[in-house]
Amino acid sequence: MPHCHIMVYMRIVLTTLVTITCLLGDNFLELTQHPLLKALADNATHAAIGALTGIAFAMQFYERTTQLFGWLLIFTCFVVSSFIDLDHFVEARSLYLEDATNLSRRPFLHCSSIVVVMLIFYICTACLNYFRTSLMLGALLCAFITHHTRDAVRRGFWFCPFGHTSPLPHTAYILGIIVTPHLLAYIHEICRSPLLLNFLGQYIKLSECNYRSSGGGYRYLQV
Repeated sequence: MPHCHIMVYMRIVLTTLVTITCLLGDNFLELTQHPLLKALADNATHAAIGALTGIAFAMQFYERTTQLFGWLLIFTCFVVSSFIDLDHFVEARSLYLEDATNLSRRPFLHCSSIVVVMLIFYICTACLNYFRTSLMLGALLCAFITHHTRDAVRRGFWFCPFGHTSPLPHTAYILGIIVTPHLLAYIHEICRSPLLLNFLGQYIKLSECNYRSSGGGYRYLQV
């Protein structure tokens, strides 16, 4: 079977699984009233979405990295998607679920300004060809973006210090989660495109020429 056909089938399967996971997880939360069961189901849904998103992101690069590193990307996205909610307990300064779920404000890892900073570092590392570092940042971005997008259905995005956006429509949140890994992979490809690399190369050469003409040298950069 041609490679392109396999990729198409994989995307269809992953898109279907993500959609089903979102719908089942959200519907289960509406049906149950038990606090512990609700918290576990919510976190499990985040983790499952993270794992599926990690697979969708890693498979974009499977020809350019090892199988072990691909599994590491998936595992990272899976774990981080779940562990983000631990900041509820940190913010509450308590190990009791009741305290963690009744905060007066959103905990720090739910600030979407973190995503903006991570995205900048992701683009920089991709442009500078720190390949594995950029992919690891991409996996972390998948985890944070999908987690924040799912939470945004109820409370919107929180961009500190600017405030909160309006709650996200349910359809938009599912589409956003589906698109996230493919969009991040596309951004990576743009960062490695010949046109952009040629531009960056010319800029660096120009900067070096200006530095040398100003009487500077590289002795200050040597260690």
